Amino acid sequence: MKTFKTLSIAGALLLCCAVYSGTASGQPMRKQYVANFGAAFSQATVTKAQRGMLGLDLSTGKMFTNNLSVGFAIGYDVVSFQKNEGIYARLAVVPILAKAKYYFTIAPAIQLHAAVAGGGYQAIPHLGTDPIGGISKAGMHPGGSVGVGLDYWFLGRQGLGAEFEYNFFDSGAESIFSYFSVRLNYSLIKM
Repeated sequence: MKTFKTLSIAGALLLCCAVYSGTASGQPMRKQYVANFGAAFSQATVTKAQRGMLGLDLSTGKMFTNNLSVGFAIGYDVVSFQKNEGIYARLAVVPILAKAKYYFTIAPAIQLHAAVAGGGYQAIPHLGTDPIGGISKAGMHPGGSVGVGLDYWFLGRQGLGAEFEYNFFDSGAESIFSYFSVRLNYSLIKM
């Protein structure tokens, strides 16, 4: 029993040392690539929007400095969903964006980031009878996004993060179509 307890403590200390030693070089640096795989809850902020749903996102970027990353992002966000008498009405949006992130290091393993993006939003409605935010048919719309987030880097090349992103695009209606996403990310650093 005493041997098992001693081995458990030694194993926990070794794991802590391995995690701590990986964090010093575990942030993305110049000339590296970063890939983010995310799941997001998205909600439209326009008239007649119903509840939001989960979506998936993928973004990649190259670090041009130790703080600046530029790349691309794509996703599938269901921004409005409603079940009404057996009919499912939903509005999905596929953002296809060029994205820049600027990282602020606040600890050896923790970074904050601000992001800005621009590109196109493919609207994919499967609606009942009412348009949502002026969208009643599929189409590509120009727009962009701004966001802020927090990343925790561990084991040298992996990270977990959270991000809030506000998306907006021209839907052809009198006002801009907008939605927000709250995202959890898993990140990988590649040389």
